[in-house]
This record gives sequence, C-alpha cells and structure tokens, in this order.
Amino acid sequence: MKKYILQYGSLAGWPYRVADGLRRAGYNSVNVIQEDSDVEDLSRQLPHDRALVHKDDAKITKFVKRAKFLVEVAQHCSLVHYHGSVILRSHWHHLLEGRMLASRKIPMIMSFGGSDARIISEARAKNPYFFKPLDERRDEQIRSYLKSISQYIRFVATDCEMISYVKPYFEKCYVFRQPLDLKVVPFNCPRIDRLPVILHIPTNNLVKGTQKIIDVIEELRRAGYKFEFVIKRQLTQAQMYDEIAACDIYVDELLCGTYGVTAVESMAAGKPTLTYIRPDFISEYPYDLPLVNTNPDTLYEKLKELILYPNLRVDLGYRSRMYVEKYHDADIVTKNLLDIYRDVGFKS
Repeated sequence: MKKYILQYGSLAGWPYRVADGLRRAGYNSVNVIQEDSDVEDLSRQLPHDRALVHKDDAKITKFVKRAKFLVEVAQHCSLVHYHGSVILRSHWHHLLEGRMLASRKIPMIMSFGGSDARIISEARAKNPYFFKPLDERRDEQIRSYLKSISQYIRFVATDCEMISYVKPYFEKCYVFRQPLDLKVVPFNCPRIDRLPVILHIPTNNLVKGTQKIIDVIEELRRAGYKFEFVIKRQLTQAQMYDEIAACDIYVDELLCGTYGVTAVESMAAGKPTLTYIRPDFISEYPYDLPLVNTNPDTLYEKLKELILYPNLRVDLGYRSRMYVEKYHDADIVTKNLLDIYRDVGFKS
C-alpha cells in the first residue's frame, strides 16, 4: 500500500475537503471517519472516503476494527492529522496509540471542533452569552484529555477560540481555516425583487441560540416588518446547500463567539451571514471579515437593517463570497496546511 496522509475524523465534513485538496495537489491523502453516523439525530451524509466502523457493530467489533486500523496507520501513514478524535480511547492516547505512532516517527497534528476542547469556565469568563452552565467535572475531563494527547501530539492546527484553551498543552499552535470546495457552493446573490427570505438551519438548537432567533423573528413580525422566515433541521448537506442558495439572509449562531463551517458555506453562497464573534477574537481574523457580528442583544436591530436595505444585502453577499475565495478555498487551505505539515516533520 502506498504511504498516505491520514485525515481522521468528520467535523462537519472538512477533513474530506482537506484530503480532496491534497489529492488535487498531488499528495496521497485519505479521510477516514470513526463511524458511519452523524452527531445528534442528524443524517447530513457528509463526504468521506471510508468509515472505520458501522454504528450497529457490537462494541467488541468496533474495538477490534479500530485496533486493526491503528496497525495499518502505523505501517502506511506518512502523517496523521486528527480532526476532533483519536482512533482508540481518547484519554489513553499516550499509553498506546501515540507511543506506537511516535516510535515509527510519524508526525501527528490535531484540529479541534469545539466541545472536544472548549473549557467551559474559561468560555464563560470571556463570553456573557455562552450557553453551557459551569461544569467543573467536564472541564477536568477536557484538561485530562489534552494532557494525554499532547504527550505525543505536539502540534495543533485549529481556530483562535480553540487555541485560547489548548495553547498551554502543546508545543506549537497554528491557525487553521475551515476549507470549502467552491465548486460545491456556487455564488447566488441575494434577491431584491421580493420579500427577503431569512434562513436558520440549527444542528443543535441550544448551541445556535435558536429560541432567541425565533423570539426576535416574532418580535419583528409584530412590529410590522415584512419578510419570510425558514427554519429547517433534518437536511442532508446537499439539501442544506439548496436552502442556503434560496435565502437572502442567513442567521447562523449567537452564543459561541467564533464562526464555523456553516457560516463559511453561507458566505460562499453570497449570503449576509449573522453570527457572534467575541470582541477579543475580532483582531484574530482578517480585516475584511464580512460577517454581521450579532449577539442576542443586537439581533433585532441587525435583522431590521438587513430587511430594510436590500442593497446592503447585495453588498455583503459579494464581499462574503470574495472573503471565502480569499481565505477558505480548499486549495488555499491545503497549500497552507502543507507548509504546516512540513514544519512538524512531514517528508513528501
């Protein structure tokens, strides 16, 4: 078997985009997901090359398949890029998995998705809108996990929020932007010849601040503003792209403090996108970030402005597409990742 760069994990489908981008650049890379299932009760049918286990497999079968795969990785991988999870038990990484791969001199790097590294007490201290209550036990589990994996995974490529939690544990942290294949999400300018269509597609209502969004929508309606509101959840990724293409304003999330993959996809489609960016992170992003920075206290006014001024929607739509082309194009992200891979020991 030819040596390959492993992209391990799902995380909203971006590991596949990385693997696909690397293949276009001439590098052998494979995206393997842990299980053929999705988060929560969703079935988004996210792209991947291979699912390691089936959700209906017995526990012992799952363990055996993972153990066999780890042997394959040790023999055939030139670099392992973990995306939000490791192959075996997370808190045991330093006991077997990390030790085995390090003994083969295989470089390892980790990207985080959110709850896999977010320390709640730190998030609440910096973010008055954060949605989770204090949970010391959970925070200690996260710290224990970070201590375990950082014994052999010495490098991280992730976003600015995750870096703020994990930086003390790792040798070096690199900024990583979520990649998107721009051919999959074509530009579709907001329409100005009809009532604006406002869209919200929550993967998790609590995380996204969905109830607050619904409340503000009702408040705007009572005030006499005219628009259409669409909220959907159980969609495949392809169906989600169709819904985003048909809307004029996309409301993503109000509580976490950074933007995620859905915001990138919405911006790529040319939609004004509302999400919350923490004040201490604004300077971490490029100066031309076109997101409409919105929290629960400002949502009413931000939506009202976009409803009333169609030309603003169009301007934000064009700027949003340009931003994604500049910073999130999968080929650009892949090129940046290759530089990071070489820096952490990858030899092509």
